[in-house]
Amino acid sequence: MKFFLFKFTLLTTAILPLKLIHLLGRIMGALSWISNSRIRRIAEKNIRLCFPELSHLQQEELVKKSLYETGKVILETGKMWLGDTHKTLQLVKKTQNQHLIDNALKNKKGVILAMPHYGSWELSALYCAEHYPMTTMYAPQADPKVENLIRQARQRTGASLVPTDNSGIRAMSKALKQGELISILPDQSPKNNGLFIPFFGQPCYTMTLLSKLAQKNNAVVIFTYAKRLEDNSGFEIIFRAAGKDLSQLELEDSAVQMNLDIEKLIRETPYQYQWTYKRFKEQAEGKPSVY
Repeated sequence: MKFFLFKFTLLTTAILPLKLIHLLGRIMGALSWISNSRIRRIAEKNIRLCFPELSHLQQEELVKKSLYETGKVILETGKMWLGDTHKTLQLVKKTQNQHLIDNALKNKKGVILAMPHYGSWELSALYCAEHYPMTTMYAPQADPKVENLIRQARQRTGASLVPTDNSGIRAMSKALKQGELISILPDQSPKNNGLFIPFFGQPCYTMTLLSKLAQKNNAVVIFTYAKRLEDNSGFEIIFRAAGKDLSQLELEDSAVQMNLDIEKLIRETPYQYQWTYKRFKEQAEGKPSVY
């Protein structure tokens, strides 16, 4: 029954116009603010930590706008997973710097697309898989019905999903060696083998997988996000080059540069980042939780 209701909700939102979805998402976000929800409190803590230079009123405004965007992310899911593929891809109204990918591939380099939890990362993945061979790491779901739904949704434009284990890492290395694309959520907290690296000036448990894959395969790292347009008509997919060649840096230096590049990207449209995620949940031994 739960799965039926879940899928029914996705199918319903999949056929709604994007502008209506965004209006409803904004209302959902406003309710999160008014009710002093758990996600509001997480966003407030994150934004206080990451933007100490802002006044209290400016921080509050950023929290509100980020909650509106969170509502949009949630209600966009139906369109991104179950909407007509052609119509969903038509939501991409323009792109910036896609030549960065094309140039890397021309030079026989594999490309690591770093897709933070920012804008619509689901649409970024669908768009890139439509245009290039792409492998993506994916955490399998416990419920087989949900697992099947999500896999079909994310693979429908050609992406190859691989599990979050050693076999998945091997598959991504193979794709890079073949001069293809892989995508990684670089701001995902790792289960292990991470390093505490500054992120917006705060110690943050940071993945090393992206840096290791770049080093091992001499791959080009490109940062990307699908930015919601101000008129709610669609998205602009933006690609940015890394500030330094991550494949040529020592592991810790590479992780530092990765976080700097993510931070720079987020500062372009900070309210569209997922500030409701407990990015600083992991702390060094002996340090209390910031949440």
